[in-house]
Amino acid sequence: MSRNRRRSRPLPSFNSNIGWGDVSHSVAPFVPTPLKIVQNMLQLGEVGPDDTLYDLGCGDGRILFTAVEEFDVKQAVGYDLNASMCEATQKKINDKGLKDRIKVVNGNFFHTDLSPATFVTLYLTTSGNSRLRPKMEKELREGSRVVSHDFPIHDWTTIKADAPVHYVVGSHKIFVYQVPEAFKQDMTLLKGLEEASRLGKIRDYFRRKDESD
Repeated sequence: MSRNRRRSRPLPSFNSNIGWGDVSHSVAPFVPTPLKIVQNMLQLGEVGPDDTLYDLGCGDGRILFTAVEEFDVKQAVGYDLNASMCEATQKKINDKGLKDRIKVVNGNFFHTDLSPATFVTLYLTTSGNSRLRPKMEKELREGSRVVSHDFPIHDWTTIKADAPVHYVVGSHKIFVYQVPEAFKQDMTLLKGLEEASRLGKIRDYFRRKDESD
């Protein structure tokens, strides 16, 4: 994948005083991601004009606006359980004239079809990521990227080959995955080890047989 050139545009303004917006059945409370981290998440995942971004737990929409205004994504869709926050984000979308590029849904992303997405951003909890993992494995198309802020997706392998497996930006961690390599690498490795074990047993058998003849 080739990196897309970032466009220098003014950053969107956000209410930094907004409080926690979680509801009782949320997998994570609303904790705003710093704009610098948003930019790094999108850059490290190499988002671009051909992408449809889904932000699962979009909060005040800062990832949606940054993706469209700075990285020129084709479409950005956000899901959040907090109705008042979605209303505020929708007003901002209308005010900016971005209704054809950004969509915000007041709903549970566990109940939506993720197959249109080519790029998914997360700031859930580790347990939230684990709950979401089977759905992403089933629905995301080949080549899609998943970028998680601070929390890994257990049993998935990041695109970063060297240690640590995450990118470090200040005190923040960014985990970047690509589908289906993220969840097939370990399976391939295990299969390779099992195959090697079987071949080793066969070699040992014939070696012992030769020695006894």
